[in-house]
Amino acid sequence: MPKKRVSLTLEEKLVERIDSEAEENSVNRSQQVEEILTEYLEGRGLDTAVVLCGDPENKAMNEYRGRPVISHVLENLSEQGISRVFLLAGQNVDELMDELGSRFEGMELEYVSEDEPKGTAVALENISDEISGLFVTVNGHVIADVDIREMVEIHRDEDSISTMALTSVEDPSGYGVAKLKGRKILGFEEKPEGEVFSRLINAGRYIFDPDIFDRLDENSLEEVFEKLADNGELSGYIYGGRWKDLD
Repeated sequence: MPKKRVSLTLEEKLVERIDSEAEENSVNRSQQVEEILTEYLEGRGLDTAVVLCGDPENKAMNEYRGRPVISHVLENLSEQGISRVFLLAGQNVDELMDELGSRFEGMELEYVSEDEPKGTAVALENISDEISGLFVTVNGHVIADVDIREMVEIHRDEDSISTMALTSVEDPSGYGVAKLKGRKILGFEEKPEGEVFSRLINAGRYIFDPDIFDRLDENSLEEVFEKLADNGELSGYIYGGRWKDLD
């Protein structure tokens, strides 16, 4: 790609930080500035979403306020500037396509099918050649008005491979409860009984770096998240808005 020389005037302390990172990464100052700007603009311009909707029960088609829940999910993505959506539909392609078509509120919809369900991580791996930048993944049967831009900013600050939205519920006994240290998720306790140390559970919204495709060596994303947490590569974004699981 052609390059163009530009002149920048920056605070001295900022230049020192850039030079320090450049030395650590074995690149020159211009290359380091270019990398920082690229990461920033990719994060601000996140335009790709993945919807998990391939479960055998096709819960994404459950009705909520007179419409399939997935239409609410897609509506929220459109409002936040998403333009391209991959629907990991498994064997539900025909039913979903009949309902949604190939475009929804200006977004291009791409359906990914499977002859038989092999797990959410396997389904995600099927589109590894289609995505090269930061992307958001959502559960197709969960309604949540998560601010994607704000979540991306947290993700960048924590330098994680994935950031998971967390919501607080009154009774977490039917879910996996997240163990947090600061913003890092240390692990999960499945369906805790009695007194619990936390009421924060997975809200069904995730930000992924493309590096996630190198970590999909399990069948389910739940197993992938456990490994990311063990490696200090999973952050949590606490979300306090509307949340409803149409399970």
